[in-house]
Amino acid sequence: MKKLLFLTIITLGGILTSQAQFKIEPVNGDPVTINGNVTFSPNADGTSYSVGSSYNADLDLSKIKSISLAPKTTGPAVGDFFYSDGTYSATLDASKTPIGVIFYIGDPTEQDAALKAAHPGCTHGLVVGLTQKQCEWQDNYGDFDMEVDMTVGEWIAANTDYESIATRSEAMSSPFNKILGYNNTMGIDAFNDGEYGWDYEVLVGSNVSSTMSSYKAPASTSGWYIPSIKEVSLICSGVTDGSIGDLGYESTPDNANVTLLNTKIAQIDKATPLDGVYWSSTEYNVSQVHTVQFRNGLVMQTSKGGANLLRPILAF
Repeated sequence: MKKLLFLTIITLGGILTSQAQFKIEPVNGDPVTINGNVTFSPNADGTSYSVGSSYNADLDLSKIKSISLAPKTTGPAVGDFFYSDGTYSATLDASKTPIGVIFYIGDPTEQDAALKAAHPGCTHGLVVGLTQKQCEWQDNYGDFDMEVDMTVGEWIAANTDYESIATRSEAMSSPFNKILGYNNTMGIDAFNDGEYGWDYEVLVGSNVSSTMSSYKAPASTSGWYIPSIKEVSLICSGVTDGSIGDLGYESTPDNANVTLLNTKIAQIDKATPLDGVYWSSTEYNVSQVHTVQFRNGLVMQTSKGGANLLRPILAF
């Protein structure tokens, strides 16, 4: 009988032990992966090995082609390609369909209660999509102000359970410096479905689905949404510390992250590079919204009637 053990292990009194991830490939059937501290103990006749607590079974060597170290798995990284099956890789996998590029590693549910409630497993990071749309932020926003005398964010706070999307404060504790895009998008969707949505539609909200129609989000993710101003800034600068209101003023632009992302986006067929002024889902006042100029990372306040760019993101 041929015995193949393709792995590096330590022999202790007839017991083979190692802590790793092993791949057991049977003669018939699918491979089995064993994780953790694994002990291979030969039985009396030497024809099978008992595998420790990580895999409580006897392995009949006559039915096994090989036992090998499984490929080492690593966590996600900024710049990784993100695929339609929810996986990611540092280099482009031609056998899979890319739908975005990872731009932030961290738990976005820490600050976004709505995201945590709806998608508690999306704790790994954020992905920027591969396409965008130029549009206004809100239709007839001037008339909305005169008729209703409140911001969209104030309407959301008064009529839903979501946090207000409006802020003029740049304090670290304000929505200005928080990852809240999922919360904001859900609030905007509620506004568009409400009494004022027909005449004063928030266009960035209603355009998310059509913008991303060719890039279906995996069920394991949050789905596509409008980034908050903090998230838009992260796409551009990658700076996680301090207030985003301090970025974009130096001679060296705060756009290192988008420079990296664009090198990855350029490798994907039909993907659109990141360049220009991008909408956020964070309101400034009744007539303006927070935006980011990707040329230098500067956070600005732009008229809701401006023709800026919508670039959806998702959490995974």
